[in-house]
Amino acid sequence: MFREKDVSTRLIRPTITEIHVDKLALFVERWNHDWEIDGSVQIFDEGIAQYMLTDVESHYKYFAALILSKPSLRCRIVKEEPRDELEEQENRIVLLGGEKLDNKSHGSIEFLKNILHKRGYRFE
Repeated sequence: MFREKDVSTRLIRPTITEIHVDKLALFVERWNHDWEIDGSVQIFDEGIAQYMLTDVESHYKYFAALILSKPSLRCRIVKEEPRDELEEQENRIVLLGGEKLDNKSHGSIEFLKNILHKRGYRFE
């Protein structure tokens, strides 16, 4: 049985190094309000008031939640610690795709970059 917990988006941190911006734009456009409460975002509890995202889909839901200014998400806590590729790459994130984004989606990606930059992440 999995535990679930409401977690502030400020306490969640990504672990992957690549964001496919076209895919992210779809998550934002097709946001499902159930994602805020259904425990579909999976995290690992580091035990230091910070939570690591554990799978790719959870990352996209998290990034979309940041763009949409969601204060918290109901998350499922898993027992297996994910590999923190992002820390291994010194917190550098690569944005892929996005050549065909409209102005609104492009603005959303810039908003996300600004949020993550303030949290110590860099972009290539």
